[in-house]
Amino acid sequence: MEVILQQDFPALGYVGDRVSVRRGFARNFLVPRGIAVEIGSRSARELAHRVQGINAHKAKLKLQAQEQGAKLGALALEFVLKLGGQGKTFGSVSVHDIEVALKEKGVALDRRQIRLPEQIKSGGTFEAIIKLHSEVTVNIPIKVTVERVAAPETVDGGSERKKNKRKGRGRAEEQTEGASESPEAAAETPAADDHN
Repeated sequence: MEVILQQDFPALGYVGDRVSVRRGFARNFLVPRGIAVEIGSRSARELAHRVQGINAHKAKLKLQAQEQGAKLGALALEFVLKLGGQGKTFGSVSVHDIEVALKEKGVALDRRQIRLPEQIKSGGTFEAIIKLHSEVTVNIPIKVTVERVAAPETVDGGSERKKNKRKGRGRAEEQTEGASESPEAAAETPAADDHN
């Protein structure tokens, strides 16, 4: 089904764009929220009369996007990933991480405007694609460095959990120590039944 967008919707397009979407998405989401109108509807004919105003608005948005793109083109982002003992990184650099880093630098973007061509799970240089307008995209370089995390050291070289297991000392033994103190504490405290 084809619709005309009345509002910017980064995943589909911008004001005045004619896009093809699934019928259910259009009827259940886009049209009820006023984001788009169906092509054959009366609203679409009315929208066609407003195309000149929309085109002027689109030109203004494109100019703003180009200005913002010039600012973004000068930015470079850096991230640090932790590397475990087995040579695997903890986590990855996600679209959300890029959105937060850009926000810290004073650039507020919707996460749907940011695209990563590949997952970033290792060190190196990558690029994020920022779609500011249907005709304006900016590539931002991302540098990822890897930092090795030292494994926790123990006296005998094993982990703390294994050490406790070997000694036979765990939560059960700690609870029995606490239980041996409770009869003495009970003897010092008068019983509640004595007052009746």
